[in-house]
Amino acid sequence: MYIETKRLIVRPHTPADFEDYFGYIMDGELQRMLGLNGVEDRESALETFQWLLDNVEFLALVSKESGKAVGHICVHPPDEKLADDPVFRGKRGKSLSFAMATPERRKGLMSEALETLIGKLFKEGTVDYLDCEYPLFNAASRELQKKLGFQYWGTEWLEDTELVINVLTR
Repeated sequence: MYIETKRLIVRPHTPADFEDYFGYIMDGELQRMLGLNGVEDRESALETFQWLLDNVEFLALVSKESGKAVGHICVHPPDEKLADDPVFRGKRGKSLSFAMATPERRKGLMSEALETLIGKLFKEGTVDYLDCEYPLFNAASRELQKKLGFQYWGTEWLEDTELVINVLTR
């Protein structure tokens, strides 16, 4: 998938993007927001990066200004609890997760990327619904999801962190 917005190119990550990924993923606050307790050094960051390359649609958010990957969006199968809900059973869904480099936050870049991606997914008819999660303490993610039109569906626990699950339907 390749998408262009006013300020970003959204495209699949490649192995050549690792240095940019490593640069933003090692930020302690970003890791806390993502729940990345196991990413502690270059080796574990590379393992995570490679796992994402191999297992999900791992999209780089590349700044047109700098040419660097400044964040990412992952598109993966929907939350299992949600997919089992009778309302969504038999429908096509995807789950979105995302991260933005700390210096690039509060500029509207993630909103710009997600709005464009969501529009493309719904327009193409490849999904009937999307879900996103956030830990209760991540107010920025909560507000972004709300702005994009996601609605509260429920909660689940990931280890010792309660996550809110929101859904957006076509």
